[in-house]
Amino acid sequence: MKTLIRFSLGLMIGMALTASAIYGYHFIYDYEPSIVVNGKLTDSEKLAVAETVIREVDRSGRWVSSLGLTESLLELPWIRDVSIARSLDNRINVNVEVKNIMARVDADTALTEHGEVIQTMREPPSYLPTVQGYPHKQNSTDVETLKKVRAKFALAGEWVSLFELTEEGWHITLDTGHSVLLGDRDLVARAGRFLRIYRDLDTSNEDTIIVADARYNHGVAVRTEPRDADSPSDSDVAVETVQGE
Repeated sequence: MKTLIRFSLGLMIGMALTASAIYGYHFIYDYEPSIVVNGKLTDSEKLAVAETVIREVDRSGRWVSSLGLTESLLELPWIRDVSIARSLDNRINVNVEVKNIMARVDADTALTEHGEVIQTMREPPSYLPTVQGYPHKQNSTDVETLKKVRAKFALAGEWVSLFELTEEGWHITLDTGHSVLLGDRDLVARAGRFLRIYRDLDTSNEDTIIVADARYNHGVAVRTEPRDADSPSDSDVAVETVQGE
């Protein structure tokens, strides 16, 4: 027990002496802090981080606390986590982790994998789908479901280009233009039901697209529509309810 107490006291004294040496060193030599930003960031993101640190230093002084810097940086909506380390030469090392983007909302807004709709400084990758109608306050389970739906299509060799939440539920559009309405529940199961039907459909006609409704307990309703929205609709197009997947 005495050994543990002595060790703890020695550790605290060592930390205090180190901190005193750092602050005393800068007090004597009056060095301006330099900022080093680390992480997988774009140039604009690195600049935003550096500018945030500079503003906080100007506001609080060069002895600004790491906690204060961290709190200021976490106010940037696209930052997931940040850690600060300071060295004897008054270098402020900022390690930043950005939030993972699951889909695009618009040019400046994205949906994260944790269900947040955030302002982003980077252009989301072109392979990510767009999401429309998504509530700004949504729990992560909904995002996880969309990720599972997207993965299910990807495993079948199909790529989702649009998730659209309508009054009827989630409407999925593929990069081929074909679409399916999954509704508001059992999205993964309904996506699988549609894919089992979809692989047997004739998708070779480039002038038409498949529009499906998978909200049934058994089967999928399928119809075709002209790909060109300005083309006259075909009144003879039938709606086929496919049973027996």
